[in-house]
Parts: sequence; C-alpha cells; structure tokens
Amino acid sequence: MAFNAKNPRYDAGRDVRKHTHLVELLAARPQEGVLFPLVGTRRAGKTWALRGLEKALNQGNEKRARYVDLTRTGGQLPETFSEDCLLIDEPELAGQGGRVRSPSEFLKWCLRMHDGGKTLLVAMTPAEWVALQREGEPSKQVSPRELQFLLPLTESQAEELARTDQAKRLLPQLDASWKRNPFLLELLFQVAEELGDKAASDLWELQRQARDRSDDTEFFYFQTVYWNGLTDEQRKTLNSVSRSAEVQWSELDLLERCGLISHKGTNPVLADPVLEAKLCPLRIHHISDLHFGPKSAERVDMKEKGAHAEHFRSGLGPKYIRDDYLNFMGGLKSSGKAPHLLIISGDIAEWADDPQYEEAKAWLGELQKRLAEHPCLKPNEPHVLIVGGNHDVDWRQTEGAAGAGARKRHVPFARAFEGIPRSKRVKLEEPPATRPLAVVRYEDLDVEVLLLGSAEFGGEAEQDPVKMRLQEMVEQLWKTALARPDDEKSKALREQVSKLDPGLVNDKDLKKISEEPWSRSIRIAVLHHPVTPLPATEVGRFVGLINAGEVKDRLLEKRFCLVLHGHSHTGWFSKEQWPGRHESRALWIASAPSLGSKEIQEHNGFNEISISWIQKGQETTWSGTVERYVREGGTWRPEARMPFGNGA
Repeated sequence: MAFNAKNPRYDAGRDVRKHTHLVELLAARPQEGVLFPLVGTRRAGKTWALRGLEKALNQGNEKRARYVDLTRTGGQLPETFSEDCLLIDEPELAGQGGRVRSPSEFLKWCLRMHDGGKTLLVAMTPAEWVALQREGEPSKQVSPRELQFLLPLTESQAEELARTDQAKRLLPQLDASWKRNPFLLELLFQVAEELGDKAASDLWELQRQARDRSDDTEFFYFQTVYWNGLTDEQRKTLNSVSRSAEVQWSELDLLERCGLISHKGTNPVLADPVLEAKLCPLRIHHISDLHFGPKSAERVDMKEKGAHAEHFRSGLGPKYIRDDYLNFMGGLKSSGKAPHLLIISGDIAEWADDPQYEEAKAWLGELQKRLAEHPCLKPNEPHVLIVGGNHDVDWRQTEGAAGAGARKRHVPFARAFEGIPRSKRVKLEEPPATRPLAVVRYEDLDVEVLLLGSAEFGGEAEQDPVKMRLQEMVEQLWKTALARPDDEKSKALREQVSKLDPGLVNDKDLKKISEEPWSRSIRIAVLHHPVTPLPATEVGRFVGLINAGEVKDRLLEKRFCLVLHGHSHTGWFSKEQWPGRHESRALWIASAPSLGSKEIQEHNGFNEISISWIQKGQETTWSGTVERYVREGGTWRPEARMPFGNGA
C-alpha cells in the first residue's frame, strides 16, 4: 500500500530506511549551529524518517526524543519539553500559499531550545533550507557543514518494499528513478496490483498510470514537490536541466542530494520520473528537401577530379551535408538534446527512383537510432512522420493520369516508406475518396499532427494545343538538322513542355479535416508546398499551393497553431490571422531550409520545434518555439527563433 498524504501513519514494518547516519549524528551531539537541518523534497519520507528516529532513540524505558509537528501546535512554537532531542517537522518557512513562519522567529526559538540543552533535528524542504540559511548563516546559527539529507533507497531496501511476487518480478525492470523514493516505488506497486497481469506486459503504461495517480488530490505530488517545496531558482535549475540547457551550478549539488537530479556522464539529468514527465519538453526536428540523387549537397567542394580525388575525399569525413547532420545528431544524443520526433516535409528523392529511396531509407535508419525517448511518448507511437514532395512523384507513371496513372505515380514513394518502423506517412497512392486522413495523436503529450499530401497532381499531363504544336515544330527541326530523330531529346522535351507540377490539397481531404474530431490542444499540420508567399526564391508556375487560402481557412477553423512545410529550400517564419472570421486565432508557419540539396540560395539547415508544459494546481499551460538551424563554417548554429502558441 502506498503512502497516503492525508494520513501518513508511521508503520515500522514498511520503514526500510534505518537512517543510521542520523542516529549516530544525534548521539554525538556536537553542533556548530543551533540545529541540524535535514533537507529533503516533499513526499520523500521526511516525516517517516523522524518517526523512525524517535523509535530508534527511545529504545527501552528512557524517552530521549520527541517528534514535533509544528502544523499541529496552533501556530505557536512550544517552549517546554522533557526530552533532550527534538525532531521537528513542518517548520513552514517557505512555500506556495498558506501560512509561512518567519525564519527569524523560528531561529530565535531554536536558539532558546539549544541554550536549554536541547538537540534539534529539523526536517525541511529545499526552499525552507534556503530561507533558513539566508537568515541564520551570517550569525552562524546554521551551518551548511551540518546539512543532512535523506539517503535514496538502496537496492536491498527496494527489495524489502517489493512484498508480493508481482512486485518482485517488476522491480528488476524498473528504471533507477522509480527505486530511489519509497513513496513513488510503493505507489507504483499499488498501481501494478490494481492492473494485475497487464502491469508486467506493459511497463510503460504502468509507469504512466503511476504518474497520473501521483497527481490525485490525496497526493498532489508535482504541485507539492515542485511548487510548494522549491525556490524560484531551484525550479529554474530543474527546467534548465530538463532542456539540457546551461544550469545554475550553485543549485545542482543540493538538488542532486535531494534526489531530483543525477548525472548521465557529465550531464545533469532529472532523476524524478514524475518531474521528468512534467518538465521534459517535446523536441521535434523538421527536415525537408533531402534530394537523394545527383543534386545532393556535398560537404566539401572538391575541385579535383579523378580517382585520386575520391582517395582524398575518404580522409575528409562525411561526403554529404546530410551525413554531417547525422554526426551532429549523434552529438545531440550524447548531450541529452536529441529530438524525440522527426518530421520530413517531402522531396526525399530527386526522381522518385528506387535506388535513391534505398539510400534514403538506410540514412533514415541511422537517423532513427539517434532519436531520444520521451517519458510521455509511447514506444509504439510513430517517431517519424513523412509527407512526399513533388520530387517524390514518379513522372514516368503519369500517362493516363486521370485513371490508373493518378495513383501509380505515388507507388515508388509508398513502396519505399511503407515498412519503416514507428512511422506514419501520407498515402497518396490510395484514391482520395477512400483514403483515411493521415493524423497522429500523441495523447499523453496533448499533441496531434496532420499530414497532408500537396503533390498529388505532380506530373499531370497538360493538354495544351499550342505547346503540343510547339513540340511538333521542334521535333521537325531536329529531324531536318540531324537527318534523324533524336528519341531521347524528344522524350525529354515532351516531359518538359507537357507536364504540370502543381501544389494542391485535395478537396476531399479538406472536407475530412472539417469532419475529424480534433481533441488535442496542440495541433500541427505538415505538407510540402508553401501555404504563404515567401521572399522571391523561385519564379514559376505552381510555386505554392493553388488552394492555399482554403487550406489555411480550414486549419484556422480547426484551431491549428503551426504549419510546417518545405519546397522553397529557404528558412522562413510567418504568422497569419483572419480578423473577423477566426476571432484572434493565429496560424504560425515555418518553412524549413533544404537539408540535402545543393540548389539553395542560403544555407542548408533544419527547424527544431520545442514544446514545453507547466502544471500549476489544476491548470496546465504550454508554450512552443521553432528555431532554425543552419550549417555555416562547418558547424550547425541557431539562426532565428519564432515562438508560437497562445502566449506568442
């Protein structure tokens, strides 16, 4: 049975931490200050530690120690005790809401007790310790050298808490973060008992339900630990650790000794599974326009030609910029900054050829190894989301486009990415009337992603009499000049003058968007073609979406907040609103640079999306940013940043 926050009755049989170091400390009694501070987070077992010490120190008939809960003294500080050792709980020196006792008043009381021959051990939160230290350290009434902490559970102590056969089977499978804190471990065992056999078969679901249970009104674990037990600076430090950002090193030692932080290599990481799930942001890499094939961007501008040039290249590192990105991702993984999800917005291949796709699949397999796992992302949920671009359409399969060719042109793309593990893609090879809308919902992250195919009509045959007559005239000229037809050139010309390459979201898909029961707070749409004009980077027909206005209207209607696209090979952020039609709602738009093409006007790069949540009481709010990274001077650096969401 887990600890009950409303009724934390001491049970010696479940108190597996013996706190020998505290017993020895109190027996020795030498002090620099007027009290021994015992610091631990809320729900870490401070009350049980004091109760256990009271029992240990009062062996036999002599009553040497007394447990004192200052929340039960009517707001007063008692003055008379017969016991020599006072075990003080709930000094109420800091916190969110409620009554906060003056640290100065409390220290004066401790001094009177100390001068009267009493030894005081005061259990307090990290926030209370900071308040007491600020008040008492200048006068040497408290000393950091006397700071004591609750020790994490040892492996043998965790085994003692695993009393049932089910708990004993589960224990070796649990991450160390669940086994440090007796409250969390017993809570997890309790949930496992309720789930029965399902607990062992779905460990992720067990941990999710245990985290959810910790937020029940009887526990309020996150509210109590994060908001009520920490200072602003300590919360900022935890937030920075969760983002793998620079941290306040002065706070790290205290938070680590309280069990909220541990180290993974040289990097601090969150060690509390509930706080990790609440604070860890969702990171998404949005990449686009890889163009596997002859137009792939190379990392080194090799002027030399011949066999010796390739020999030189072997000593220069990765050949392509996309492979340099793989190396960059490896560094992110080791530093705790790797993305959890990958979104690819089209033009993976140059010509929709099987060999190009085979190369792309191998590269994508290596990239997937570098993704990170998020505590709220189910292992079997899609980690890679893919839409095709106009270069992912096989123009050789578009004869009779109104019939079978309309679907055949998308078969190579479908064949290439159908079996990618933990992925989701647009299925343009299926007729628009019957294909399902490509939606991925991440329920525990409160995110849903819509994948739209905007290259459905790429390679459409154009029946233009003027162009057809022009083609015939040019072919006749070739025959006259060369005295023979050039079939290959004729075929190439025919493709150039008779193929259309429009961007368009099918009307049937737009209707399905309106009919879909959208439920998550954060809604993201992904497609290949731009939904808004960009600075002039390409002049031609069908550069953007034919029906961009209607697409944005539908997305605003359904409260989408972010659109991701590629195609233009240019990084670009914008924000659009429709006053009078969609209230004050806004649609943020992020175009990704090309990650892999050499046909660019700026730099190769990608977008990183970060979404963070914060829960205070019963209210959860979120914020998002899109940050563009570019490769310049051989390094990847952030270039621009756009906040999105209700607060942006």
